[in-house]
Amino acid sequence: MSGELLNPATFTHCFVCGLDNPRGLRLRIHRDGDTAVARHVPLPSEIGYPDRFHGGLVGLLVDEMLVYAGVCVGVWSMTARVSYRLREGIPPGTPIDIRAEVTRMRPRAFVAVVALRCDGRLVAEGEGTCVVRDDASEIIALHNDREGV
Repeated sequence: MSGELLNPATFTHCFVCGLDNPRGLRLRIHRDGDTAVARHVPLPSEIGYPDRFHGGLVGLLVDEMLVYAGVCVGVWSMTARVSYRLREGIPPGTPIDIRAEVTRMRPRAFVAVVALRCDGRLVAEGEGTCVVRDDASEIIALHNDREGV
């Protein structure tokens, strides 16, 4: 993946995006313009239904990417509402390309959509509402310090 890495250096133990969490997904999230992008390759230990990536973990990916869609437009947030739909099963070892973008912005919240694709096929999608965090300026400052901004 190219583009700026968005994972904050101060939150390295998040289950989904924490790069130092040995039991987590360690999702590396990058910026592609105003879109958050990531790739996840499901491990055999992440299955639910036999030989398929666990649907609940798909939900975790959607939830995480909603927040990072906001980061791409300059806000840190928390997910308030999320829904997702599985379109087909994903075998372990199959790369999942994930894209998330804000579709509607309000002063204290936004709506974003997430698409998960395997070999170009839409395998899952989600949507959610996120509320802007009160401590967002502190988080952005920490992130900018790490990036040397």
